[in-house]
Amino acid sequence: MRRRDERGSLALEMVMIAPALLLLLGLIYAYGRVGQVNGVMESGARDAARSATLARSMQEARDRAEQVVDDALRAAPPTCRDHPTVTVSGGDPAHPDAFVPGGVIRVAVSCTYDISDLGLPGAPGTLTSRSSFTSMLDPHRGVDD
Repeated sequence: MRRRDERGSLALEMVMIAPALLLLLGLIYAYGRVGQVNGVMESGARDAARSATLARSMQEARDRAEQVVDDALRAAPPTCRDHPTVTVSGGDPAHPDAFVPGGVIRVAVSCTYDISDLGLPGAPGTLTSRSSFTSMLDPHRGVDD
């Protein structure tokens, strides 16, 4: 019985398997980046809303929320840190600037970040992450006019 020569079969198998493994690792890394950014956005929106409830006016609430979001986004990719959108509003859609004791403050945060550096075939160049959180103002809080 004659044996077949198997020289080069390992190289051939690696040529077939290596791209799939690299793609899988790239997808894991991309999902990790998405998870990181979403987590940062969630905690940033939550902390910003809670900080905004300590303010005495809507303008002070906006300033506090923007500062907290900027601090939170230090852990995000640079493209997300550069241009986040922070919206602070009251709970009543008819009166978004209402800042009244017992009311609510809603902070919405969004940013667009780049994933094209990963080089994944078919992946979009950028993704947008959005998060919001609503926190209640103390009903006995003093407010500025």
